[in-house]
Amino acid sequence: MYLKEATIKNFRSLKDVHISFEDTTILIGENNTGKSTILDAIRIGLNKAISRTSFEDYDFYMDDVIKSPKDSEGIKIILIFEERTPGEWDGYISDNFVEAFQYIDIEKASIIIQISASYDEVSGDIQSTTSFLNIDYEPILGKIQSLVNRFLSLTPIFYLQALRELKDTFSTKSPLWGRFMKKVSIPQDELDNIQNQIKELNESIISNDNNLTSLVNELQKIQRVMDLQGKELVSINAVPLKTWDLLSKAQVTLSNGTSAIDFPLDKHGQGTQSVTAILLFKAYINILLKEINRESTEAILTLEEPEAHLHPQAIRALQKSIEEMNCQKIITTHSPYFIQNTDIRNVRYLRKNEGQTIVSKINDHISFEVENISEGLKQVAQNFSNVVLIDEVNNFVTICEPINKKIEGSLRGCCKCKNANIDNIIAEAYLIFSKDELREINMYIQRNRGDILFARKWFLYEGQTEDVIIPYFARLLDKEFDEHGVSGIMYRNNGSAGAFVKLAKVLDIPWLLLGDNDEQGKKSRKEVINCGYLEKDIAERFVLTKEKDIEHELAKSEKIFHDYESLIKEEELKKAKQFKMELNDDKYKKAVISEIQKGKVENAYKLIEIWNQEERGFSKDEIPEVIKTLIEKV
Repeated sequence: MYLKEATIKNFRSLKDVHISFEDTTILIGENNTGKSTILDAIRIGLNKAISRTSFEDYDFYMDDVIKSPKDSEGIKIILIFEERTPGEWDGYISDNFVEAFQYIDIEKASIIIQISASYDEVSGDIQSTTSFLNIDYEPILGKIQSLVNRFLSLTPIFYLQALRELKDTFSTKSPLWGRFMKKVSIPQDELDNIQNQIKELNESIISNDNNLTSLVNELQKIQRVMDLQGKELVSINAVPLKTWDLLSKAQVTLSNGTSAIDFPLDKHGQGTQSVTAILLFKAYINILLKEINRESTEAILTLEEPEAHLHPQAIRALQKSIEEMNCQKIITTHSPYFIQNTDIRNVRYLRKNEGQTIVSKINDHISFEVENISEGLKQVAQNFSNVVLIDEVNNFVTICEPINKKIEGSLRGCCKCKNANIDNIIAEAYLIFSKDELREINMYIQRNRGDILFARKWFLYEGQTEDVIIPYFARLLDKEFDEHGVSGIMYRNNGSAGAFVKLAKVLDIPWLLLGDNDEQGKKSRKEVINCGYLEKDIAERFVLTKEKDIEHELAKSEKIFHDYESLIKEEELKKAKQFKMELNDDKYKKAVISEIQKGKVENAYKLIEIWNQEERGFSKDEIPEVIKTLIEKV
């Protein structure tokens, strides 16, 4: 049972949040942006319908105006389940719940559930209801409402919190470990054989220890006190005689790899315990879930911080194992390593705006309904067939590539949106990511730079020299990037300026960009404008070097140029000095800079080594003004 969307209103810190889900959805964002609250809303909502547990006072959204649950408009958690493919629900689901079917997607059936709660002033209690909704988000009339709990039994939800309590996870009362123990089924003849072996083992333990033998003999004297009949009334069970009792004591043990002793799991490190708890859930989903439920049952796992206590390689390996679980996963993480192998389209970015949680995601297309497919719209679809697709039967338009000003004008001229504002559609269409842009961003994140998604601000620059030099300058100016939540991004060697600026706009991450004052810099400016920015909007954000590039910019300082000269091999420097002898200082300078640019990264680090030398005495005043200004701004 695939959970496609959730709308959460007036629940804890969430005033009004809408979020869509994939098979695996990753929630990221700073602390207290609402990640765990979203997990709790879904978990409590689904469990509420089945277990009838109550919402609590502090589950209601409260602020300066709404000071108590009595003042609240009430909690609403709306969950939309949808078929993955048309006809997937044929069989048990359609036979029992067809009256609840809605067709938001036209072809695929959906079922909409609402869990609501409000404060009843008469009784002084919190009253809650769960119901099927129609496509207009109103309760469906009829007997179908009596089946809502049966439907939700098809979507068992599990929650693994960040601090996973091992004793609870591997308790016989646990819905995971306990189920495995209760499902143990041994043929009767084998069971009798095992029981005899256990009895013989007990007798062997007692008979081989003089103290235990004497203790049993002494306890046999109970007959002198109590009126009991028979022989050998007392025994000591060193090992439980019944298999069910034996299994209740079962525990997972692991060798530490350095001795022959297997240690109980709770004697291992927190990382090992955490991974084992997650893998237990995986085993339950892949082995037992279908066996103890209907074939149409699909679990939802809500998991907090799976990376807890793990080193980077283990985090990436665990991510792959979680991906293999046969269930839907909704995961919160603070680890750039965990999202390195995740398609960025599966990431949801949470942030706070004036106290309200905002959820952002990357789109590779958008679809919207129009009043009719006009002749003009047909012409637009024909002229821009790789960007605009139309569905004449259902009056739907899909934009599957980023638009430009020309396409914007055409769409505005012929689209009459049914349930949307054309300005909002146009704004979203500029922020669609092309296949190339998605590949660029995914590749950049997968190459150990997933941390950019966790930054508060971005400083974008073109190449390798900037990637080494600018963070160094920031430290000299007492503007350490990490301390201020800034990520430096070398965009030119990892894609395009447009892709990163578009991502920053989607995620609402403030950004500044330093480009080279050449044709490439001008091209980057056009890419940014194509993201929907106006020239006036980027005047303060997008800055070009005064000189051709960063190496020429630095060379304006006589001291830094002298540092350049000291880095060049004697033979190459001698060639360059030929220009000086010809009284052509300009050509000499260009020749020196050209040599520096042949080994940008190596020479950038060598420059920093020189500047750190006490006798060199590098001054903050030598930092080019354009770079100093941008560092201060970011």
